[in-house]
Amino acid sequence: MGFRNIKIEGNTRLHIKNGQLILDNGTEVSIPLEDINCILIENPSVMLSSYFLQKAADCGIAVYVCDGKHLPNAVVLPLVRHSRHFKILKYQMEAGRPLQKRLWQQIVVQKIRNQALCLQLMGKGGDRELFQMSREVQSGDRTHVEAKAAAFYFRALYGTGFSRGDDCIINSALNYGYAIVRGMIARSIVCYGLEPSIGMFHHSELNNFNLADDMIEPFRPLADLYVSGHFDIAEADSSLTPEAKRGLFGIVNYDMSVKGEKRIVSNCIDMLAAGYSSAIQGKRESLDLPELMELQVHSYE
Repeated sequence: MGFRNIKIEGNTRLHIKNGQLILDNGTEVSIPLEDINCILIENPSVMLSSYFLQKAADCGIAVYVCDGKHLPNAVVLPLVRHSRHFKILKYQMEAGRPLQKRLWQQIVVQKIRNQALCLQLMGKGGDRELFQMSREVQSGDRTHVEAKAAAFYFRALYGTGFSRGDDCIINSALNYGYAIVRGMIARSIVCYGLEPSIGMFHHSELNNFNLADDMIEPFRPLADLYVSGHFDIAEADSSLTPEAKRGLFGIVNYDMSVKGEKRIVSNCIDMLAAGYSSAIQGKRESLDLPELMELQVHSYE
């Protein structure tokens, strides 16, 4: 698995040579492809070739592209990283609703628990109420505890006047962070042979990444925790500086906990995708879900 996450802001030419990514902006820098986890291309003047995209896909590298507002709006994903894609696809299509509802229940419970932990780590009140809500989630979340918890959580975190629909720096930062994590999840889903459009809970015919939108839920509080500690809701400007975006892109370098062990976010994502694949094949009944912890950049020994 790669560990380098590369953000390209300037006028740069990308090409591949001898298994190395070459970044050329007047001075060449080379990075082994096997070391790269994902690449974020923010500048529209960056030049690359279809061969570059082919090799990135071969290596399982997620390549993000940004829109005119410098927000991630597309991700190039590998399509042939799993030798039994059709086999896994059949399992996804045949997975019964009771199983899907139980798995979704687990995801919602962990999301709400992570929201409670976020409030704890930020020294906010309301964590007890959220822990209680997490114990009330039923199969399929048929009583919509997730929505009630989210409304309570964001008010506790940012104040009673806050809304996720506001045009403010907090929402700009959250959307950026969520987009980065969502792309990582989509990459992992494809690498494990799963069809990203077939979700557990999300079923929109207009969404090619329903499963990614299911799996991102317990990871959202990581972005929330980072944004809460680095951005001020009182800021009038809703635009993100290049420095702020570099920090948000670095979210993928942080640790979360799975079964009591600290793991980098990309590894937590892989464990969730692998666990879901096993669950729909009848090999297990529970998912390995990440638990929020104090922000800590992963260290490689």
